[in-house]
Amino acid sequence: SAKQQAAEAAAQKKAAEAEAKEAAAAEAAQQRASEASSLAAEASAKRGEAEKVGAAAASESAGIVSTAESAAQAELRAAKERAAAAEAEASREAAGVEREAKERVDAASGALSAAKATSRALENGISERETARAATQKEYDGTFILRFQKRGQLKDEVSRLKKEIKEEAKKLEKADKAVEQASTAFDKQKAYADKQQQVASKLRADAAAAGEKSLAAATKKADSAVADAKKQAAAAVKAAEGKAKALLKEADSLQAKADKLR
Repeated sequence: SAKQQAAEAAAQKKAAEAEAKEAAAAEAAQQRASEASSLAAEASAKRGEAEKVGAAAASESAGIVSTAESAAQAELRAAKERAAAAEAEASREAAGVEREAKERVDAASGALSAAKATSRALENGISERETARAATQKEYDGTFILRFQKRGQLKDEVSRLKKEIKEEAKKLEKADKAVEQASTAFDKQKAYADKQQQVASKLRADAAAAGEKSLAAATKKADSAVADAKKQAAAAVKAAEGKAKALLKEADSLQAKADKLR
């Protein structure tokens, strides 16, 4: 009947509407799930990016500090080598100063020794002649007066010895003056050597002080460079942490949206 047909039509329409509504709900759910999955994937990507940013910053930071420390160590080695070379050169120069002074002292000492040896030899010669003259004079005095030839020979010998003693005395006087001059020259060269020893010591001390000063300056410069590098590295890490934090915040927001869609 018409009434039955109308009821069936109404039922079919209602069923179709329910089916359409169910299909729409399913499609909407699928769309939300897809959007949630996309948001979750994007959140995961943000977290991965944040992790990479942190790792890159850590690597960059370590590289900055390592490079600075290597450069600082190289500079310190170079400073030590320069200081050692300067001290070695100063030591060679000081040794030359000492050697030249010693040669002069040795020469003056040799001259003094030679002068003293000459003087002693003359003194010994005079002493021997004095002894011989006294003995000859005694023999002369004890020889019988009528032994003319013997007395004449002894008298001539005494005269010869007296003459030689006089000549040797003059030589001794000159030799003693030579000793005095050589002694004065030796004292002068000894004073010069003492002064040159001070010069040599100052050369070594100045080189050592300059080396220490140079090394201290190089150390200060190296420490400052490393400290600056550490500050730069810390700044890079801090900036990366800020960027990573922002990325993680975005990831959390995306994940929250994804969770709401599910």
